[in-house]
Amino acid sequence: MSANQEPAVRTYFGWQHEKVAFLFGMSAQRVAMLAAAVLTAIWPLASSRLQSGLVLWPISIALIAIVFVRLGGRTLDEWALAFVSFHLNKSRTRTKFLSAAFAPESVQDKAGPKPMDLPGVLAPLKIMEGNGPHGAPLAVAYHRLDRTYTAVAKVRYSGISLVDSSRREQRVSGWGALLAGLCTEGNVITRVQALQRIVPESGAALRRWHHDHVSPAAPEVSVAVTEGLLATATLATSQREAYLAFTMDESRARAAIKSAGGGSVAAAEVLSRHLRALGASIAGADLQIESWLSARDLGEVIRTAFDPHSGRPLAERRANASGLGAQGLPAGVDPAVAGPAAAESMPHAYAHDGAHSVTYWVHDWPRNHVYATVLAPLLGEGSHRRSFSMHVEPLGPREASRKVMGERTKRSIAVGMRHRTKQIVPEHEKQALARAEAQDAELAQGHGLVRYTGYVTITVTDADQLEDACMALEADAAAARIEIRRMWYAHDAGFAMGALPLGYGLPRKRW
Repeated sequence: MSANQEPAVRTYFGWQHEKVAFLFGMSAQRVAMLAAAVLTAIWPLASSRLQSGLVLWPISIALIAIVFVRLGGRTLDEWALAFVSFHLNKSRTRTKFLSAAFAPESVQDKAGPKPMDLPGVLAPLKIMEGNGPHGAPLAVAYHRLDRTYTAVAKVRYSGISLVDSSRREQRVSGWGALLAGLCTEGNVITRVQALQRIVPESGAALRRWHHDHVSPAAPEVSVAVTEGLLATATLATSQREAYLAFTMDESRARAAIKSAGGGSVAAAEVLSRHLRALGASIAGADLQIESWLSARDLGEVIRTAFDPHSGRPLAERRANASGLGAQGLPAGVDPAVAGPAAAESMPHAYAHDGAHSVTYWVHDWPRNHVYATVLAPLLGEGSHRRSFSMHVEPLGPREASRKVMGERTKRSIAVGMRHRTKQIVPEHEKQALARAEAQDAELAQGHGLVRYTGYVTITVTDADQLEDACMALEADAAAARIEIRRMWYAHDAGFAMGALPLGYGLPRKRW
């Protein structure tokens, strides 16, 4: 992301697609299919066997349609791949998930507590607990396939919409400095996820405060009226929850983990050490860490995402647990029961514990210069649960230079090919080449480069309201000048990326 300094307010632009067209705006796969279509069409003519055209020409037409016809922004071959993959999983009952009483027993200890049971792409996750940056319990989500460790912080921020432009730029620059500090060679923190979700306000903390501070001499009528207002007024309000997740790559931290004693406990200690070092950078971005989530805290975040109806009783439990002399269950949720009791992935949505979710991924960020508040419509309060998640992968200087040079080479070849074939070069290809050259110049000046992507998840408890919520979200995305695509046939994976702060959502390689 680069910036253009203007006299009044700074604007932002310069994002780049990772995938560069192989030839004339087409991928290598589509070029191969087009070549096959042309050969299939001319073969009957070249071989003087016109009767074979009755078979080959329809095949050629089908291949051309697959290459050029788009539905919902996706080509027909992409739709076919998603359709076949989904129905293969459905035939093997992999689109349905049952846990709770049906959860598998522990292999090591059949009489012990059941292990953590999460659906789909979250199945390899295991939540452990170590010591946080300040000695408090710290939840560490270990992904045994990616070999990564993730810690999550609940943060508060002042926002940028209602502040003056200088203060706004200072906060944005602080966030950029945080990311730039991670763009160092061999940094063990390989991914950062910023998630914000809007959930209905339970009012539990406010009722707890009222219960603890009400005067015994207060009139009964006043107490009754206040309690009635507290019981009903919060039903129409919502609150924002913001989380930062930092992911450590085990392979990069292997030496530090070995010197700390080896194993998961040592990995958690190494991660905590790096999180402690990031404290000043996080504060520099005007982000206040409320707490590093413990295992039960992270379990509550996961549970309330899968089961929105559990939010109110869990908030009541947390408020009671923090009250003086309160007795009862501890706050949070045991990670072993944090997942859904039942879930089903459908082509159009993801059903889980009485709720339905739809996830969109950000396909196109604003193409022109925009202000720092451009995403405000997308993050505005609405009548439905909504979460926005941005996944960032900082790149080291050598990898960044290699990617930028590869980008410049591919863009130059694409533009040169059009010049040699006497074609008009589209303006978007010229701008893409100019942005790649600008990124190369910025790298030479010491700036950092990151890969990033975004997801938006909408969740409703009434299936009849799902499409209305989707239409409202798409309208807000258009107001924010971004293009979002619905994740047909993959909403279960999209939910894990867009609604949960587990550092999952940016693959090592984009296909």
